[in-house]
Amino acid sequence: MSGVPTLRDLPPPPAGRTGWPWTEAPPPAPAALPDGSPWPRISLVTPSFQQGAFIEETIRSVLLQGYPALEYRVFDGGSTDGTTEILRRYAPWLAGWTSGPDRGQTHAIAMGLDAATGEVFNWINSDDHLAPGALAEVGRVWARERPHLLAGRGLTVDAADRAPVHDWRPRAPRRPTDFLRPHGVVLAQPATFLCTATLREIGGLREELHYVMDWELYLRATLRLRGRLRTAATPALLAVALQHPDAKTTARPAAFGDEARRVVRESRPLWRRGEWARMASRLRRMEAQAAVGEALEGAAHPLAAVARLPLRYPDVVWSRFWWGGLRRALARPARP
Repeated sequence: MSGVPTLRDLPPPPAGRTGWPWTEAPPPAPAALPDGSPWPRISLVTPSFQQGAFIEETIRSVLLQGYPALEYRVFDGGSTDGTTEILRRYAPWLAGWTSGPDRGQTHAIAMGLDAATGEVFNWINSDDHLAPGALAEVGRVWARERPHLLAGRGLTVDAADRAPVHDWRPRAPRRPTDFLRPHGVVLAQPATFLCTATLREIGGLREELHYVMDWELYLRATLRLRGRLRTAATPALLAVALQHPDAKTTARPAAFGDEARRVVRESRPLWRRGEWARMASRLRRMEAQAAVGEALEGAAHPLAAVARLPLRYPDVVWSRFWWGGLRRALARPARP
């Protein structure tokens, strides 16, 4: 990677693209921290496949951070949509890139973790981008607090008009029981940075997971580092995720729920007995909520299907989502 690139160094933006990170960029960060110590080295990886419409914005948002201790790699799964041409244009400022068949998004991230030399690690998906000055904020907080996990604010916006969809105000976990409270943990993945050594200590990412690999990682870190986990949070906006029809969260929400429930069941050996009783109760609520959704979307007679759910999940009658499902079912005619 050759130096800290500026707007003048990078290829010109496509016609009509203005603002961050096309025609605007923050000033470069100082060469060292205020006390003269070096910036923490940050390793970032972008997994990509057929995201040619978005990936150039992702790459520019990383390179134009002006961060002097950055290691950035892109692992593309063999796209045929112009992604490789974009990667070739930006190759002089990348620590490395590949384009060829892989075993999916998590495998690409894991390859990035294997190659990482920084003390801080994160991945930024090819349809997300960093906010201006995000890495300097991460570096300052990291140098001051030396956490295992650092969470910042993240935004989800509509890809078409960039209207805000969700504002993720960070709430980092400090103990496993934080995951048992509603909204006790709020982490936007592209705005959540982790200690590279800690990631390797707990076994890295689980390649067989395709939807909740980030959430499982945060949960496992909290459980395995019980009693010694150090977390930090910053209110600064660090990253923006794009919502669009092809995004996994939009296209396959049921798959996320299925995988999340499997992850919770498999985590049982890491919980203490009293904690697991509470997590098991939450798991039953998750399963009941999924069953309500399946009844509403897949049953020929949704009202009957929702009404029968208390036979399988007695506690469901105390939940608002069951009553809400019942009201929605009442308003729907039976399918022929």
